Amino acid sequence: MKALTMGICAMFLAMVPCISIPGQTPAPSSSTLEEMLASQAIPPAWFDSTPIEYDLTKPWSEARNEIRRLLSTNDPNHLRQAIKMTVLYAQKKDIGNGHELPMYLFMGGEFAWAILEYRKFLQPVLDDPIAQGDTHGFDCLAACYLHFNECDMAIQTMEAALLHLPDPPYRDFNAANAHNRLGDAYRAKGDLDKAREHYEMAIGLYRDSKQPFGRHLLPRRIEIIQDKIERMTAAATDWTRLPDGRYTASALGYSDMLDATVIVRGGRIVQVDVAHHEKIELGAAKIIPGRIVASQSLDVDGVTGATVTCQAILSATHAALKKAAQAQGGQ
Repeated sequence: MKALTMGICAMFLAMVPCISIPGQTPAPSSSTLEEMLASQAIPPAWFDSTPIEYDLTKPWSEARNEIRRLLSTNDPNHLRQAIKMTVLYAQKKDIGNGHELPMYLFMGGEFAWAILEYRKFLQPVLDDPIAQGDTHGFDCLAACYLHFNECDMAIQTMEAALLHLPDPPYRDFNAANAHNRLGDAYRAKGDLDKAREHYEMAIGLYRDSKQPFGRHLLPRRIEIIQDKIERMTAAATDWTRLPDGRYTASALGYSDMLDATVIVRGGRIVQVDVAHHEKIELGAAKIIPGRIVASQSLDVDGVTGATVTCQAILSATHAALKKAAQAQGGQ
């Protein structure tokens, strides 16, 4: 039952000192990050003035649904309401095992605060060499570090996660998730060979996973990682040579297919439009295209809490640009 709970938790998405790995010397954290964390106002200035309309006497099992609804809107006021609700339930110790406090801070974009809470939540696991950890928690903490471009700390965090994996049948699945995030961290660091190594390990583990639930989603995860590997090569592509035109391609999102239409003009990506039926995409359908156009690159940050949708948008956009490249070759 414990393995099942951990596996389902891991599939839901998407301590003051540094995390230490037993038997290894921890990589020094960025002094700038630690100084910022030390000066972080907890709670932030907006906390007291943020109104809560929800009946806080309702049980957490109901409140968490409202919190997730608020987070899904990507409205700044709703995000703050969701975070405040979570904190208030945590203060009265009505929040399950506590993993949702840092997770909703992370999903709400409070990355520094989330780091502090994840460190507290994960420290008991790190203090016990045989403890089974919340791989999803390590993954979110690493994502927070990557938000601040702390690649080494993200790598260290996921290496720790690999030392505290759950038992089968979800062991391979969680190990794959860890290697996937390690691939992201090494790619952000610029070590593409190590990134590819971890991505390929993740693919192999997803293929080997014998998990009883969610196995039908594994091919999608493999496709997403394969596209990441391909995009690492595409990062060196000279998009300025693409012919003018309108190019459309599709990719599988969280709940359905989505289409990306890319308009190329004068050797530039001038517009990316996304048509989708995702229920919770947290504004990714507008945010990711905007970042692609602004950077003229597919190497852009995702949207917290909408990882699958973001990857699908990037995959569909990449496929559309490949059509443009093929059109160039046919000229």
